[in-house]
Amino acid sequence: MNCDWTTLPDIIWYSICEYLPNITDIIHLSNVNHNLYNIIEENSFWRHLIRLRYGSILLKRYCDEIFSNKNHCDYLCSSSEHFIEFEKQYLQLPSAILRNGWNLIVTGAQNGNMKGFAAAKRSKFYLPKYSSQLKMAIDENIFRDLIYHQNQTVLSKLIYYYLSKRIRLSFAYETYICFDITRINELCRPKIINDITSDFGSIAIFDSRWLAAVRGEFQSIIPGRYAIICRMKLNLLRCEQPSVEDQFTGEFTCIPDYGIMSSLEWDQEWFDLRYVMNNTNINETNQDNCQWFEEQMGIITIYELSTVYFGLRIWQIPYRKYKIMCDYIELKIIE
Repeated sequence: MNCDWTTLPDIIWYSICEYLPNITDIIHLSNVNHNLYNIIEENSFWRHLIRLRYGSILLKRYCDEIFSNKNHCDYLCSSSEHFIEFEKQYLQLPSAILRNGWNLIVTGAQNGNMKGFAAAKRSKFYLPKYSSQLKMAIDENIFRDLIYHQNQTVLSKLIYYYLSKRIRLSFAYETYICFDITRINELCRPKIINDITSDFGSIAIFDSRWLAAVRGEFQSIIPGRYAIICRMKLNLLRCEQPSVEDQFTGEFTCIPDYGIMSSLEWDQEWFDLRYVMNNTNINETNQDNCQWFEEQMGIITIYELSTVYFGLRIWQIPYRKYKIMCDYIELKIIE
C-alpha cells in the first residue's frame, strides 16, 4: 500500500531536521510542499532546534530575553557627557602612551579614532564596575535589519541563522601597523602567501625581526558571550633555546565597544607546548608537516551592538625560534 510520506506527524519532521547539518538543507525541505513549509516556518520548530543544538541557556538569552532587555546609558557610559569626558582624557594623554599604548593601537585610537578610545576606556575601566547592572540587549528591528533585512520572517528562525553562522576574519587581509615608523617597509610587513588549506586561500606569516602587529575589526556584533578562536600553526626555525636576553613573547587583545575586553599574553613555553601538541613529527621542520590548530585566545562579553576590535603582536628580538602562521580569527558564541 502506498503511503504519503509528506503527511508524517510534525514530531517526525522535527526529528528528521535534527540530522540536517545546514540551515539551507532545512529551507530546501520546507519548499517540498505547503504542509512542510507550514511546519518549518513555525516559531516552535526553530526554538526546538535552538534548544537542541545550542542549549537552553542560549535559547533563553536570544529567544526570551535579549529583545526585551534595556540598559541605562549611564551604566553603558554611552551618553554625550561620557563621550566629552573621553575626549578630554584623550587630549591629556602623554605622547609616549598615545604612540605606544597597546589598547590604543588595537582600537585605532592611536590614529585619532575616538570611538575606539571610548571602547578601550569602557571595556577596561568602566563597564566591569557596572557588570552586575548590565544586560545583553538589542532592538528587534535592528537585529532583523542585520540579518538580510527580514521583517516578516519568524524571529526564532533568524536567531538560529545567526547562531549557526561562523563569524570569521582573515589575518591575511587585516590592517598592518608598526610601532616604529622608521621600519615601515615591505620587508618588515607580515608575509602573505597562498595556502590551499586556508579557508580564505591566504595566510599571514610572522617570521622576521619586527616590532609590529596586525589589527582588525568585527562590525555589528550582537550581544552575547564569545570565545575568540585563532587558527594558526608553527614552523620550527631552530632548536636551541634562547638566552635570557632574548625576547620571544606575544599578546592578543580583543575589545568590544560595549562589553568586557579580553587579553592574553604568552611566552616561549606557550609556543613550545603548542608546537609539541600539534605536530605529529616534531623532528620535521618543513612547513608542509605543520598542523593547523585552533587556539582560544580569551572570552569577551558584549552587552549592546558593538564593533569588536582585535590586535595581535609577537616580539622576537633578536631570537627567532618559530615561524608563526595565522589563518583566521573567529568569534564563537558560547554559554
